[in-house]
Amino acid sequence: MYCYEGEIGMKSILVVDDVATNLRMMEAVLKDSYKLTLVKSGEQALKFLSKNNVDLILMDLIMPEMDGFETYRRIRGNGKDEHVPVIFFTADKAVEQEAEGLRLGAMDFIRKPIVPEVMLRRIERILELEDLQKDLEYKVEEKTKQVKQLMFETITAIAGTIDAKDPYTKGHSERVAEYSVKIAKELGMDEKRVNELSYIALLHDIGKVGIPDAILLKPDRLTDEEYATMKTHTSIGAKVLESLNSIQHIEYGALYHHERYDGRGYPNGLQGEEIPLYGRIIAAADALDAMTSNRAYRKHLPKERVLEEIANGKGTQFDPVVTDALLSLIEREEIVIE
Repeated sequence: MYCYEGEIGMKSILVVDDVATNLRMMEAVLKDSYKLTLVKSGEQALKFLSKNNVDLILMDLIMPEMDGFETYRRIRGNGKDEHVPVIFFTADKAVEQEAEGLRLGAMDFIRKPIVPEVMLRRIERILELEDLQKDLEYKVEEKTKQVKQLMFETITAIAGTIDAKDPYTKGHSERVAEYSVKIAKELGMDEKRVNELSYIALLHDIGKVGIPDAILLKPDRLTDEEYATMKTHTSIGAKVLESLNSIQHIEYGALYHHERYDGRGYPNGLQGEEIPLYGRIIAAADALDAMTSNRAYRKHLPKERVLEEIANGKGTQFDPVVTDALLSLIEREEIVIE
């Protein structure tokens, strides 16, 4: 193996060819313009790539022991270099070989005998395309982050507006979202679903915009008739949210956070795993915040009582698995109860 470090900022190229004269020719043509590594076999290429990164691979197709196609498949399968562009060079004019290489994902084929000027131009073109692709991916990623941040800020503002109607529930939606995210992570939920859940939880009480203030802000316990009206906030919230397509299942928090695991909740009386997991998680998080917050008609419950209520609700009000996750978080003080 031969390496030429080149200057800072130079692109790096790995050349794989079992013929020494071909490597010397590549060396002469490329060493002044690129960081260059020359190896004589697919095995050497794989060994080098296991510890180093390159911007482009030039590889002979016909090699003993491991040909170019097999080497390429292993490179693609290592998980680290699957997106590195590859150019094959070969003396064979078989169309089938070229088609197979392109099917596997090769960027180009260069036929022997190699014309240095042609090879240099193709290398430059492919590296330029790679730079453009990476720049585009970066810009898309940045724009996506900006959109997500704007969406989060907007949803948080909406949730804050709902909570602000009642001084006793200030910050409720954000706390429920925080608890829901911690429970979801404890359950091993993947990042995409955790992020989705955070938005859903923030908006779980949006239906309260349709509840009269006389009921919503009443300092005493509600009458049966008033309570029936209050319960409609779940269906109202789902109706408000169901037309939003940017977040999958966004209506689940609003619709299901008062369903109970034993089927005695509302609005649909769903039981067990009939209730979507997002709803089961938010239901536990919502109940926890209700118990640990002051209300107009009562003070927050002491920690021992909260733990007792959560444990007693396992399998009745709450999903047993969600309950265990929540109790574990409280025990480790990842969720703190004052």
